[in-house]
Amino acid sequence: MLFDPKPKTRKVDLFNFEKEFNRLSYLINDPLTRLIVVKGLRRTGKTSLVLTLLNELGVPYVLIDVREFVRSRRGLYSILSRSLNSFIRRYLPSKALINSVMKALSNIRGVGISGLEISLSWGKNRPLLTELFRELDRASHDAGVRLIIAIDEAQRLGGPLGIEVWDAIAHAYDFLDNLVFILSGSEMGVLSLILGNPRSPLFGRAYAEVTTQRLSHERSLEFLRLGFSEVNVKVDEDELENVVGRLDGIIGWLTYYGYSRSIGSRDLGTIINDAVDMAKQELENFLSLRASRRYRVILKLLASGIREWGLLKRTLESYEGSQVSDRVLHDVLMTLKRHSIIDDSLEFTDPIIKEASKKLY
Repeated sequence: MLFDPKPKTRKVDLFNFEKEFNRLSYLINDPLTRLIVVKGLRRTGKTSLVLTLLNELGVPYVLIDVREFVRSRRGLYSILSRSLNSFIRRYLPSKALINSVMKALSNIRGVGISGLEISLSWGKNRPLLTELFRELDRASHDAGVRLIIAIDEAQRLGGPLGIEVWDAIAHAYDFLDNLVFILSGSEMGVLSLILGNPRSPLFGRAYAEVTTQRLSHERSLEFLRLGFSEVNVKVDEDELENVVGRLDGIIGWLTYYGYSRSIGSRDLGTIINDAVDMAKQELENFLSLRASRRYRVILKLLASGIREWGLLKRTLESYEGSQVSDRVLHDVLMTLKRHSIIDDSLEFTDPIIKEASKKLY
């Protein structure tokens, strides 16, 4: 169903992604492809596009979901363990592939196997990521397939942990033949932090791009009409126009509205307020890893319409009661851009995130 809030996995439920789907399908089937970047704003369907394509093609894949913030090696290896176990459960009927994978991983230090359950140590005896990729490559070769390693919200892997992951992928890119990597995330985050940074191990590697887009005004209306038709709910055209005007073509928020409206008959104002509260919690999670007070002030200033550099700097200094260097302000704004919270014009990329920023304390 179009209004299903979970990431889509069937092409019939994927709306307005024909061009992106065909492009990604071509790249996956191209034997020369080693690295693909799926980029775009949050809630514009990157995860749904990747999952739908991989499931429709029937190719084996490991999905590493880092939408939750990874703060430690323990957290990273826990995510990797869950990803491998999900992969094994998904492909149990493919006995040749699973047997090859289990046999290959059993040769690595720090990998525990109990039945069909895998656990990775995260301490001193942890398996190196290069070892994991090498053995997955070997298992894929033995099974006669190419294995997709998809990393969702890749830009959230920052710092030393990120370098560790990108270094392992760079090694696999150079020396392994049966792995294809898909990195999905915000345009600024993936391109500037991971692929465009000379200090990144992946700098200079060739990659292919697929970009998700906002829906146009007319396509947004079409999406809502089709979605409500599927669930036999009638909504006034004036309300649909109002919704489309407020949600600015972001399919994730349009889906949330459609789902909420169809199951509870709640009014538009309540649904928007709930969405803002959800976005505010996401911002709180983002701020918990940073100099929270300064980011809060800057987000509130931007949300109030202050974007001129000098005025933004003076107002921030007034809040802090001390001078703020140009470098500090630049770094904060660049971080907000890399996470697709604002664009190059310092405008919010998401109207709901803008409203949530006004409510920060």
